Amino acid sequence: MREIPITKIGATLLIVGLVVGAVAGYGGGFMVYQSQISQLESDISTLQSNITALNSTLNEALANATSLQTLLSEAYTDITSLQAQLADTQALLAEAQAELTPGRLPILHVGDWWIMEFVFNETTYTWTQNVTGEGPNYYAIYSTYEPPYMGRANETQWVDKSTIISPVWIHGQSEYTYDNMTITYTYNITFFYTYYGGVPFPLIVGKEFNMTEIMTYTMTMDNTTYTYKYNMSYVSKVEMIESVTVPAGTFTCFKINMWNATSGGLIYTAWYSDEAKTWVKYVDYTTTPETTAELKDYSV
Repeated sequence: MREIPITKIGATLLIVGLVVGAVAGYGGGFMVYQSQISQLESDISTLQSNITALNSTLNEALANATSLQTLLSEAYTDITSLQAQLADTQALLAEAQAELTPGRLPILHVGDWWIMEFVFNETTYTWTQNVTGEGPNYYAIYSTYEPPYMGRANETQWVDKSTIISPVWIHGQSEYTYDNMTITYTYNITFFYTYYGGVPFPLIVGKEFNMTEIMTYTMTMDNTTYTYKYNMSYVSKVEMIESVTVPAGTFTCFKINMWNATSGGLIYTAWYSDEAKTWVKYVDYTTTPETTAELKDYSV
């Protein structure tokens, strides 16, 4: 039998020992890593739970934001509606304030009407006025005369809202009788006014205002057009506040006189009522005899 040298046995044992030691070392290391991996898996699970909870919170916040946006949109709509209502209320308050101011510039409305009555050359005339339209700057007032006054049967006046006293344009129909023949014709009258010392309204006792009137009269008859032009200057003064009784009732009025600025002659006296929003009495001194018109009925 062959003997193995001691040195080879020792070397073999040494190698086996090293192998066993290495395997034992790897086993201990694996146990350490296994613990770390378990901890990492736990941390990942916790993180996933936190992410799930965060997503839920974000979804809830998004739903709340959408609801809040809806509420804000509704609130904006409500605010817009309230602003419109406020503007309407302010307009009504301004109109109500104007209504309470004596001598105020009158505010007319479609449907307002007045009936005046006057006598001229021993004939009694009924003059009816109706507000039939309104624009940004003018009121349209339709008038009829029964019977026709100096041939005038009906006409429409466009009155400047800022002054209200005199029309700026009149379109009407009239008739002319000659040699037992009655001819119907139409006419247009345009007016241009220049005020000096202020416009008529508001009316204040003692107030004076001067006015220059340029009137262009155009009439069409038998397909022929005739044009006339006039220029006149007036001086007016608010004399006093006076109580006046006419067929339509008793009114507290501003009495106003108007003179011809050139000749100084008195042209008319008028009594203006805030309540009726018109002249309730008018005396024209340019006719012989003088003509007095009085308010018979009205609705404003």
